[in-house]
Amino acid sequence: MSSEQDAVRSDGGVAGLPVPTGWAGPQTSVPFTASMVGLGVLALGMVAGVVSAARSGDRGEAALLAFGAVFLGLVVGFSVRSRRLRAGRGHPPTLVDDPQGGRGVRFGYATAPYVSLGALLVLAALVTAVVAVTAMFAGIVGVLLGVGPAALAVLLGWFVGTMLRLAPGELVLSPAGIRHRALVHTQFVPWRDVYQVSAESVNTPLLVVKANMSDDTRMRRLTGRFGTLESRLLPFVAVRPYWLAGDPVVVYHALASYHSCPDLRSELGTEAAVERIAAGRAVGAN
Repeated sequence: MSSEQDAVRSDGGVAGLPVPTGWAGPQTSVPFTASMVGLGVLALGMVAGVVSAARSGDRGEAALLAFGAVFLGLVVGFSVRSRRLRAGRGHPPTLVDDPQGGRGVRFGYATAPYVSLGALLVLAALVTAVVAVTAMFAGIVGVLLGVGPAALAVLLGWFVGTMLRLAPGELVLSPAGIRHRALVHTQFVPWRDVYQVSAESVNTPLLVVKANMSDDTRMRRLTGRFGTLESRLLPFVAVRPYWLAGDPVVVYHALASYHSCPDLRSELGTEAAVERIAAGRAVGAN
């Protein structure tokens, strides 16, 4: 992980908030770009194949190629989106009731990533399920070979179901601490346990709130070890910026600012915090 915290000025963002170095510059590499272009060309080839098969009346081939084109399109779209920071755009924070008591400032998750990832996982589950069912009709050997794909289809379905049950995710900053509802886990971290807020990069940008464990820390992994990078980093609060509906740079600075200024945390249950963040006056030390 890269945790450089020197800042550069951004062209976007609330009041020109500085973008941490870990998120500055291109978030793509030559191999990544080449692979995305390759998959895009392959998807376009499949689309051409769909047209050709449809004209010749081969509905089975057309359906198969259409399925492949949609799947590759989702892979490319989700992968490219995950590398974009989207600084300077997004929904402002809101003030909500906190289940732990009082109120807090909420940064919600976006809808588009749920749609993209959900569709991708559902298609993958369908493919593995079809492979498993097909294998079951190939005798004893087929049954044995079909166990793996069947188990994977069940796991993918379980993951998607859990993800949709927790949707939409959110980060809520309250005077007591940080509550996070992610894709497949939930957590609460008291402010006193937080020792660093950093903007890092693990293939894609990653916002990390580093915290120690305490008796007041609460974590719940709903899919066990079959989770995400964010759930594996617990008890840290980790969020990939592309999941956030708001400007990730604003979220970073809000977390860093209230971490470094304990005297201001009491306002997190009031409109004063929302106004401070929206006006770009919550700026974390870099």
